[in-house]
Amino acid sequence: MSSIRVHAVESANLVSKEGCEKLLRIFSLGKESRQIFVLAPLRDTAFELSSLLISAKEHDERLWSLQEQRFSSWTELVENILTVPAGRSVLERITQGFADIEDILRSVWLVEEVSSGVQRYLEKLCDSWIADLLCHYAVTKGFTADLAEYATLNAGTSISAQLLFVYGQLPQAEGSVLRDGRSEYAASQLAGVLKAQGVTFWNNSSLLKNADSNEVPSALVIRSLSYSEATELSFFGAPVIHPQALLPAINESINVHLRWWGDEKDEGTSISKDGEAEQLNKVKGFSIIHDIALINVEGAGMSGVIGIASRLFTAMREASISVVLISQASSEYSICFAVPASQMERACIVAREAFSHELSEHLIQSIEGESGLAILAAVGKQMTGQAGIAGKFFSSLGRASVNVIAIAQGSSETNISAVIKGSDSKKALRALHARFFLSKQALSVGLIGPGNIGSTLLEQIESESQRLREQFGVDIHIRGIANSKKMVLDQDAIDPGSWKTRFEQEAVPLDLDLFIHHIGATYFPHSLVIDCSTSSQLAQQYDSWLEMGIHVITPNKKAGTAPMAYYNKLFDTCLRTGRRFLYETTVGAGLPVICTLKDLVQTGDRIHRIEGIVSGTLAWLFSTYDGTVPFSALVRQAKEMGYTEPDPRDDLSGMDVGRKTVILAREMGYEVEVEDIPIQSLVPEGMASLSIEEFMQNLEELDVHIEQAYHDACEKGEKLRYVGIVDEKGACSASLASFNGDHPFAQTSGTDNVICFTTDRYLSQPLVIKGPGAGREVTAGGVFSDMLRLAAYLGARI
Repeated sequence: MSSIRVHAVESANLVSKEGCEKLLRIFSLGKESRQIFVLAPLRDTAFELSSLLISAKEHDERLWSLQEQRFSSWTELVENILTVPAGRSVLERITQGFADIEDILRSVWLVEEVSSGVQRYLEKLCDSWIADLLCHYAVTKGFTADLAEYATLNAGTSISAQLLFVYGQLPQAEGSVLRDGRSEYAASQLAGVLKAQGVTFWNNSSLLKNADSNEVPSALVIRSLSYSEATELSFFGAPVIHPQALLPAINESINVHLRWWGDEKDEGTSISKDGEAEQLNKVKGFSIIHDIALINVEGAGMSGVIGIASRLFTAMREASISVVLISQASSEYSICFAVPASQMERACIVAREAFSHELSEHLIQSIEGESGLAILAAVGKQMTGQAGIAGKFFSSLGRASVNVIAIAQGSSETNISAVIKGSDSKKALRALHARFFLSKQALSVGLIGPGNIGSTLLEQIESESQRLREQFGVDIHIRGIANSKKMVLDQDAIDPGSWKTRFEQEAVPLDLDLFIHHIGATYFPHSLVIDCSTSSQLAQQYDSWLEMGIHVITPNKKAGTAPMAYYNKLFDTCLRTGRRFLYETTVGAGLPVICTLKDLVQTGDRIHRIEGIVSGTLAWLFSTYDGTVPFSALVRQAKEMGYTEPDPRDDLSGMDVGRKTVILAREMGYEVEVEDIPIQSLVPEGMASLSIEEFMQNLEELDVHIEQAYHDACEKGEKLRYVGIVDEKGACSASLASFNGDHPFAQTSGTDNVICFTTDRYLSQPLVIKGPGAGREVTAGGVFSDMLRLAAYLGARI
């Protein structure tokens, strides 16, 4: 026995060669040997014929030119899709059809009346041409195909061709609210009549998702639903489910597939009697009915009185007012019910009239309406009997500061509904979607400072984000990017591969408070700000961000070297809130310096001394300098290569090294301030106050001192290096020194950083960390590593 699948398709999708090719691909990918395509009446303005009747009735002189345009559109369509001789018979039929149409139009012109029968005839004629065209096209591709009018098909119909194209006047469900002419109900009914294996509804809008994509951009496709779940979601406005169209399939227990014409490869959503047996998420989706009003009937005189609810809702029914939700207190002191906002005033009047006696006797105190509301529903058959689903639902709304005005939940537990303010609907949907469907390690990330390091970090995230999500459950959402002047925000995620284009086109003036509150949205499981700037002002904000529940990662040294009072407050906040402040790249770029030191201290090793070449700029200058080229020339070269800060004095002053020694000393537990440590500056006195341009013009003043220090080191057989030191008492210094050839510092090259730890465990042979200490890739990589450390702390499988 041949298997059959019935499809409901918009004819407008098939009036092109691409549409015909897609239809045959759909057939070829299908498992059923016989496939029936029920064609919805054509609404394409370039091909439809009904508008010609209106022009004829109104004596529009453009009628005949419009008729000629329609004829040309049809003939061009056939010629584009079919070759001779296949196209000839279709063209002959269309030509004859237009000759008949001309006679009809002349009659309408004379009588100035369009009968429904004439309109249906033109629609059927138009649809039959599409079916004929598709039939011939399928045959030219080697398939067997036929066409039939819907009214001629019944339970005894034998389907012999591989493809059958069905057209004509299609039945609609009684009381249907569907747009006239849709083919879903007809396809569902035909599937039941022919005992088909399944029916597929092709829509032109989207796949069915677990929330509205316009309000929740990260919404996911729902892969399976039970009949009851689909019906619940359709009531709450799911855009691609039409409950009346499902009825014939439900009655015959036929599986329904909801698919999107825009992507024939995606299997879409399967709707069956029981849905998928076991799913990770007990909630299938969330939906909202907007423009709702709540009517509240309140009074002590209602308590224990039989028939109050009956009188109330009988009055609503007689007034043709649709009641979409009911909630009643067990004390019977109040009854509230939701109606469309457009019916609120009428509902209040009807209720007051029905209870005029009770109102006059003060048995009922008030009957009032509140508009501007929405009903938010969670739907899922497997919510039944699952402890905690409702708690999770309402706690998520509470965390998002969404006030719940009324609640309704049936004993079947398939649907939990809450009335909320309409203005909160987007926030509420996002909060629920994040809680129920996002990874528990989903991160809402804001990046400040998309310069060299920041932009490189975004490139690294782009290349690894899919792997991290699939393998480890780490879901990174870059929801905001800002520089010192502008910002761009996204409710879901900015594509890190195209952020520059979006920043150029969409950036608005920076509002730091708005930026931080956006990143810290309560509907995301976790929030993170990455500060890749060098700003002292931003560093002073870290504590408040941590208080808001936002983790902080930065290569910015300003917070780590801030006054001890703020430094201690920062870490006290971390301990109290459980939020993380990570700053591995403040010393050694991507080298594991901070984490190594933490491990040593926390495992009880006593630190005797830390020495380090911790400036990539100064490392390059002194490993390159050999006396043959003036030191000033190397500084200019380093600036051109991007090794120095925009103002080279920021490196040459030694302050960068001094700050890093302070960070290391504080990790050892010492209270050290930057201004208290000796730092040898390589900038001659008097040059610190010059402009950058003047400083660069007078660089040669550096040469005499550096050349003398170099020769002094050479006489001792040593190498000149700029080093930061922390001793066992926490005393810090940063200065130029020389080291013999066996010392790790003497063996460096390029921008290498070298940090030596002398401890109880590493006393005779210090622990040495060596590697590139500068460069956008390694520094960005270090920040990325901090992100993964944070993810591991939050529970990722890393």
